[in-house]
Amino acid sequence: MHSNIQYPSFLTRFLCGIYDSLLLLGVWFLVGSVLLLLNNFNPLNPFVGFIVSIITAWSFFAFFWMRGGQTLGMKVWKIKLVNIGDQRISLSQTALRFLLNVCIYLLAGLPLLLIYLHPQRLAINDILSKTKLIKV
Repeated sequence: MHSNIQYPSFLTRFLCGIYDSLLLLGVWFLVGSVLLLLNNFNPLNPFVGFIVSIITAWSFFAFFWMRGGQTLGMKVWKIKLVNIGDQRISLSQTALRFLLNVCIYLLAGLPLLLIYLHPQRLAINDILSKTKLIKV
């Protein structure tokens, strides 16, 4: 049986990541401003700032992935995150996918090129988190 599902290319995934990174930057500015205000305009400890940044980033993506499967960047590029098992995306899946995406980012996106070796164009973050990106 032939499936009509289309999968996003490396370029689409990459451009969507850039779009979402810019949106996340705005969220970080907002959170940082609020924390600076709450801390009487004194800078935060760098370790605390790093942890807040990681939690904020994961929360940003988890919120959108669990609530409709699309971040704002994904909506623009017409791709959606779905669970391989026809269920809703779980919190643990978002955490695993986020951590894997950070690793892919640190490796300059090169692991995404593996999508050209997989028949359904799944990347390592898709396979390990049991999710996949599809075109909508």
